[in-house]
Amino acid sequence: MIKSSLICKEEVLREKIYLTRKSSSLDPSWLADAYSASLAEDLRYSISERLGWLGEKGWQHLKRLIDQEGIQPEFIYASGLCYQTEAKDWLFSQLKCKSKFQVETLQALSCWGGDFPIQRLKNILSEESQAIRLAGLEILQFKAHQINDELLIEILKEPISDFREAVVLKAIRILQRRDGIIVCNELAKIVKHSHEKISDAALIALGSIANTNSIQVLLQLSQSLENGQKKEMTLKQLSQQYR
Repeated sequence: MIKSSLICKEEVLREKIYLTRKSSSLDPSWLADAYSASLAEDLRYSISERLGWLGEKGWQHLKRLIDQEGIQPEFIYASGLCYQTEAKDWLFSQLKCKSKFQVETLQALSCWGGDFPIQRLKNILSEESQAIRLAGLEILQFKAHQINDELLIEILKEPISDFREAVVLKAIRILQRRDGIIVCNELAKIVKHSHEKISDAALIALGSIANTNSIQVLLQLSQSLENGQKKEMTLKQLSQQYR
């Protein structure tokens, strides 16, 4: 009977939440009161998400829920959506105390990447966990505009040499937003010392930079690489520079 009642409640909540096009039309008090730890995970996230979208008003109710229910991953996620200074400070405090939701906290903090101290970011990217490194790289995307090429390469040293493709590919995507010769040379090193999928990504990154620095590096690679897949891809990227 209790299970049937819960299912009925969830259906009513889903109908109201999903059919209300504008989050601003939902009363934050109603959303907070509707939350229950016994609800299905997707519904808990939907309620929290909509509170996050309501900014300062939503954050006030998220704080109440955190006090009542304890720290939950859906509250961490929503805290990153409301874009409130107090929410940011709370998330940083969770990071400092090393709660069990480290990955979720880092993901929620990505939009505040510009506020991350360099050393803390280095420490995050030195963690062995793939999920933590990927979350750290997401943060770096928001921090990178404050960093020169030399420091960026230094920060990316461990992710670039990671044995997991997902980490290296994300690091390459950050590098390809730059166009300096130091970054182009770093991409060339990746081409030379990586397997096909990674080297292809680095070559495509060089091709997308499309300036005198990247063309120079591609020319050097075309002359130094042995015949094979890497050289073919290099020549392909070079040919696209002259279209």
